Amino acid sequence: MKITKSQLIQLIKEETQGEMEFAELEAARQNYKENFRDDEATYQFLSMVEKLVEPLMVDMGLYFEAEAFMNRGELVFTNNRLEVTIDPLGMMGRYDVMVTPQYGAEDDIKPMEISLDTMKGVAQFVNDEVFRSTGMVGEPEAQTELPLEHKVRITKSQLQKVIKEAIREEMGGDGSRNVRVEWDTDGPGEPPAEVISVHADSVRDWNQIKEEEGILRADQALEDMLSNETGWLVMDWDWVE
Repeated sequence: MKITKSQLIQLIKEETQGEMEFAELEAARQNYKENFRDDEATYQFLSMVEKLVEPLMVDMGLYFEAEAFMNRGELVFTNNRLEVTIDPLGMMGRYDVMVTPQYGAEDDIKPMEISLDTMKGVAQFVNDEVFRSTGMVGEPEAQTELPLEHKVRITKSQLQKVIKEAIREEMGGDGSRNVRVEWDTDGPGEPPAEVISVHADSVRDWNQIKEEEGILRADQALEDMLSNETGWLVMDWDWVE
């Protein structure tokens, strides 16, 4: 199958539109993280969640319990079979997500926990892993299908990887950095790759901790993040320049 240049450019524009909309939410969330006791910061973040996230969750059959956020700072989406709890102030600047089956649905719903970098990623995770659905959430309807040569059709989910790679090229990279890790291999199983990518949010957190608490504390925080994310003990690590 071959995608024409004009078709790919259109898809990139539409994907970028979705990312830009969620960038407003991430900006409100950053303000909330820095000023979580401020009523205005709380209201702005909650408003963006209701504007962008709640409609996506409703489409999946989940309903927003706003009072949970006001009472304990968690975003809770639920139905009679499961509950999705999102902590916007999670570890290393990420969203901590927990999926819990409701009483009586334990045989059908698998409990899950994960930390993700963006709210858009959280919605995509719920769509893909909880409901086993396809497609990219939070994108224009025009991306549902793309007609190709000889009337071959390809769904937007099949194009997700190539679109995101093209966006990164257009935007000059995502700000992530690579690290070379020495894992503790004294045990069963195959360790993660020696060189792994650290997301821009974690790099930003490392820089902030280094400025505020010193490089030793920053290095330890990143080491803890690597261990928590992979389940493997980190013996040593360094940046790959």
